[in-house]
Amino acid sequence: MVASAVAVAAAAIATIPRIVYDRFYYGGDMLESFVPSWHRIGTELLAGRWLTVNPDAWIGGNYAGEAAYGLYNPVNLANYILAATFENLSVAAFVIMAEFLALFALAAYLLCREYGARRGPAILAGLTIPFSGFTLFYEAAGWPSGMMAVAWVTLFWWSALRLSRGRTNPLVAFVIGVLTVSMGNPYAALGAVVVLLGIGIGLLAQRQFFRLFVLVITGACAGTAALVTYLPLFLSVDVTTRAGSTGIFNDTFLQPQIGGLAGMSSPSYLPVIMTFGGPVEVIPSLYLSWFVLPLLPWLPWGRIRTLFASTEFRRAHGRPLISLLVIAVVYFLFTFGPSNVGMFRWPIRLVEYLYLCGVIGLALALSLGIAHDRVRHRATASAVLIALGFYLAFSSSPALTLRHTLFALLVAALCVLAYTAWRTRGPNALIAALVLGTVVVTAAQVWSLTRDVERDSRVDPSSTSVLSAQTDRYQGTVLQLADLDDTSHEDVSAGRILFGNEIMASSAEGSINAYTGIGFTEFQEALCMDYRGAVCPGVYGALWQPVNADIPIPLIDYLRVSTLVVEHGLVPEVATAPPPPGWHVTERSDSRTVLQRDRPLPLPGRVSFASDGVRVLSSEMSAATETVRVAGSGGTVWFARLAWPGYSAAVDGEPVETTAGWHGLLAVPIPPGDHELVVTFRPPRQNLSVAAFGAATVVVLILSVVDPVVRRRKLSAATTRTT
Repeated sequence: MVASAVAVAAAAIATIPRIVYDRFYYGGDMLESFVPSWHRIGTELLAGRWLTVNPDAWIGGNYAGEAAYGLYNPVNLANYILAATFENLSVAAFVIMAEFLALFALAAYLLCREYGARRGPAILAGLTIPFSGFTLFYEAAGWPSGMMAVAWVTLFWWSALRLSRGRTNPLVAFVIGVLTVSMGNPYAALGAVVVLLGIGIGLLAQRQFFRLFVLVITGACAGTAALVTYLPLFLSVDVTTRAGSTGIFNDTFLQPQIGGLAGMSSPSYLPVIMTFGGPVEVIPSLYLSWFVLPLLPWLPWGRIRTLFASTEFRRAHGRPLISLLVIAVVYFLFTFGPSNVGMFRWPIRLVEYLYLCGVIGLALALSLGIAHDRVRHRATASAVLIALGFYLAFSSSPALTLRHTLFALLVAALCVLAYTAWRTRGPNALIAALVLGTVVVTAAQVWSLTRDVERDSRVDPSSTSVLSAQTDRYQGTVLQLADLDDTSHEDVSAGRILFGNEIMASSAEGSINAYTGIGFTEFQEALCMDYRGAVCPGVYGALWQPVNADIPIPLIDYLRVSTLVVEHGLVPEVATAPPPPGWHVTERSDSRTVLQRDRPLPLPGRVSFASDGVRVLSSEMSAATETVRVAGSGGTVWFARLAWPGYSAAVDGEPVETTAGWHGLLAVPIPPGDHELVVTFRPPRQNLSVAAFGAATVVVLILSVVDPVVRRRKLSAATTRTT
């Protein structure tokens, strides 16, 4: 019940940023990538269709290959269905992020308790870590996949620790491990490995070899979920922009410096770190909590040293704490290591895991009480640490001196309040005061960082009705020619120009412009398109030119585009020029021109072109399958589908080779005669992945029976020896 109360309290605190700024949880990748895709995937699920690929989304449509959407995670799928029920996408984002902030709080509380922390300090830890700077302002506000990952890793850590002590069944840790690994973020899989490493080393130190065996087998079996989730990504990487992402190097991007930890209790400290906006952060990404550093002088350091020095404590608690130490060291090395290690980049993403280790240690120390002696010296040390935080904040961004001053005074006042509560009401009042301070500081941070956002930055539409109102006249496949630098904030806010996956939450059938985390190199280079769907000015002229000598139709026909949206800032001449032959203008405003075809495309389905020797008679299609009737003397059929690894083709049931045709579109050779061509997409090696996961499930089910039996026998034998 206490754990549930912690989760409810965290969800309540999570509403504060939403109250202060109603779009707090709707920024960055959240609005450009995740929530619109969640809405589309959920809509398809409600219609009875589970999509591993969505050709209508083009570069952003390989959902299995992207991995980030975690299509095999049932909690993800339930949340996608939930998102599809919302008209306001920012509300959907808030609800789902509040869910995972609450899960993070609950898991952190349980983990602290499992390590031996008292209830009050564990509650404090659970209600502190979800509202640290990186977790709240980066992850929950804009990088939801990372938010989900850290919550699941923390819960898995708790379950694995309990498993290592024989306090839970392997099946529980296996299920939580599968949910962790399959949620779609590689940092979740990395976190699971680090947790198993730390706990495993702790078991070795304790010579608990059978518990180590159970932990390793359970972890390995849960790890087979990574095959289902990430194997499509690794087998597709050669055609993506992530090809060659290997090795270790440092470009300093989003690489925090160790000195920044001294500002972890300054709410307004903006670290000096190379980020998207320049060499200084715009959000407090290294902030942990306002009370952590000021509280350090009040910890009973003498009692802590005495306790650790005792042989009894080292035997009972010292070795189990080895796992916490190992995990903390690993995350410290990752957080302050090179900016790129293989496909893992931007090490600041791991600071929340390091901070989690820190708050666990703080909860354990607080469980020993607060020091009562040398009050003046301790108060002076706290004041110095608050002043140091103010100076670091001032040094990184002197233009915000007034803000830094106000936050320093706020922290000082909250420290006085916490001290008074402790001296008059005891430890529980201290915990309540520290949590209350977190609520106040969080509200102040959000207000100070977002009060000018509507004036100074673009505000993308969050209403599916607004999105659909701007796109309901679009027909067929849409191609937008626009670039963020040439687009006004008003056009973005009104939904006239859409970037990333925003159009996926509208009534539009499909869009070539999309957001992608992996890309499709050949196609993006052909259209000069970036990961958010922005293009270069020269694309407009290329659309009306033949593709090549073998495909003598205009590129715009080859892509099966039926609606063309041109932003005047990118291609000014379109504002006054007559439409090309075969097209007409359906809308022309000050900022954009919308063109549509006079007549439908001649070929059915997603067939984009057939060579002279092939006649396409009919096509029946779904997202992952297309059946085409063809006749003639033979040749090649091209499809308006990107040739992702995983596509296969059969002519009259006989497999034929598929290739990446011009600009990366799927091409299939056709022999002479009348034939039925079936094109199918299945994530690469899906059967192998599912079989491995099925076998692992069987192993864990057996282990979940064997482990309790062995534990009972050992307990019985120990009882007999004692008797």
